[in-house]
Amino acid sequence: MLPRFDIARLTPKDDRAVTTPTGQKTTVGEWAQQLKIVYAPTWVLFDASGEVFRVESYTRPFHLASALEYVATNAYRSEPSFQRFGQARAERLRAGGKNVDLWK
Repeated sequence: MLPRFDIARLTPKDDRAVTTPTGQKTTVGEWAQQLKIVYAPTWVLFDASGEVFRVESYTRPFHLASALEYVATNAYRSEPSFQRFGQARAERLRAGGKNVDLWK
């Protein structure tokens, strides 16, 4: 799933220059403030129009993988409920014979 993304790992207190996905030139710290990032880790997922989904703080692997799939497959455009998307994903995986443990 990750190869579908351009990934930047940043620290909110960083003062290095950065160009945001919208082309704005700023520092990492200023951009983090603009995005209102208050938890670490935070995953902010963008498409060409801007931020589309966010995962704040530690998340279990199933939920993080679901969030990445939600954005990578553009499912957020047709299914506005991430909860429903995750439930459908779990059911699909289970129907395919995979064990889905939401606590691991």
